[in-house]
Amino acid sequence: MTIESKNSPEEKGSSRSLAVRGSMWTMFGYGGSQVLRLGSNLILARLLFPEAFGLMALVNVFMHGLQMFSDVGLGPSIIQNRRGRETSFLRTAWTVQVFRGLILWLASCALALPAAAFFSVSDPMAENLAVMLPVAGLTALIAGFTSTGVFLLNRDMALGRLTGLEMVSQVVSIGVMIGWALVYPSVWALVAGGLAFSFTRMVLSHFWNPGPGDWFAWDRSCAGELFKFGKWIFLSTLVTFLATNLDRLMLGRLLSMAELGVYSIGMTFARVAIHTSSKLSTLVIFPLLSRLQDEPDRLVNACLKARRPVLWISGAVCAGFAMGAPLFFETLYDQRYHEAGRISQWLALYTWTHVLVSSMDRIPLSLGRPRVLFTANLITTCCMALALPGYMFMGLPGFIMGMALSNVAAHIYLLSTLPVGRHRMALQTIVFTSGLLGYSLPLIIMLRSIDIQESPLLHTLAVVMAAGPLVLAGAWFAWKAVRSKGEKENLKP
Repeated sequence: MTIESKNSPEEKGSSRSLAVRGSMWTMFGYGGSQVLRLGSNLILARLLFPEAFGLMALVNVFMHGLQMFSDVGLGPSIIQNRRGRETSFLRTAWTVQVFRGLILWLASCALALPAAAFFSVSDPMAENLAVMLPVAGLTALIAGFTSTGVFLLNRDMALGRLTGLEMVSQVVSIGVMIGWALVYPSVWALVAGGLAFSFTRMVLSHFWNPGPGDWFAWDRSCAGELFKFGKWIFLSTLVTFLATNLDRLMLGRLLSMAELGVYSIGMTFARVAIHTSSKLSTLVIFPLLSRLQDEPDRLVNACLKARRPVLWISGAVCAGFAMGAPLFFETLYDQRYHEAGRISQWLALYTWTHVLVSSMDRIPLSLGRPRVLFTANLITTCCMALALPGYMFMGLPGFIMGMALSNVAAHIYLLSTLPVGRHRMALQTIVFTSGLLGYSLPLIIMLRSIDIQESPLLHTLAVVMAAGPLVLAGAWFAWKAVRSKGEKENLKP
């Protein structure tokens, strides 16, 4: 019997249906999230000031870093492990998660004064970190009590509930931030919003938990499996933090808080493509690939197929924003934030190289080889050193180009570790990258020759015409959804 014959047409149709339905929910949830983020960012940018976003960028770097420094892969373990549904396994994981949250909060308190002293050298306003970090650290403490049901929903690809969980939490968070900023316009509005998000998500996760209720428990065999899988996740996320946040740590020392705030806003929107590919990879590709963990050949082939729409959609978002960023910021933001448009165009280059990596780095995890992912992230982190000489010679554009090269190095390493299909994966990368550059660069050069202030309508029409790939990507997803539904109906007895 061949490998292909192990799966009936019904099972294959079911997998395709899950992939398309999961992708649709992911894109719907992420699209809604970005609309909410855009609206709130526009309002908060008027109510607050660039320094507030710079300070919050540093707070987020530390909080994100603490979470990644202590990540033992609880979510991936529950999704990937065959015992992931057992009550003892889930409750042991929840116990670890709660104590991890407590440790994170204590660590944020310990880092507050050193961080304030380090960054206040370039801007005295950074002294506020001494108070902000301990308060913001409460988000980690609250998140520690989040139900393991979130991971079960991901494992079952019940992405409708998962999307609702995230969006409701985001709406509450935005409401708190805007309300606070209206009454007391300060950086504390952003801190309060983060606390509101964590608390709302934690409460809702217990109501929507499809598994056993969470409580403290300890099973040595379960803990052993969690930490065996998680030790490489821990090391991998440790270096991932450095790879994805070293830019703000280094620029926090090189730039003023206002300049860092403008850069952070540009990065927030430029990372739309990164978040799109990461969402699709984590919520759709990883659960599907984990089902093929005993069949490496089929797993890589499945990733190649699933990667095509991820690259298409992420590339379209990346190109569209690179072309429209100057118009976007100069039209919707005041003069203080206009430079973010030019920064975003350079960040699109970094974004795309990040997408190339994130769209295939679920393969080693699905095969139970987290050590490979750790090494790839370590390469990215070490090569981030290229950003500093880039900054010395070309300023921020050179810094961003150095960041992009670090992702290219990690991508080459991941290709070398594939059990099969290396040349096909490399060819897929080359084809999509060439198409993206060939389409985007001439249009960006043309748009730069049009003065936005003198010809806003002409610039708008050019951006709309340049957004063709976004329309095609949406049409592709709609067609696949209809086709998948038809196949599912035909498979019914």
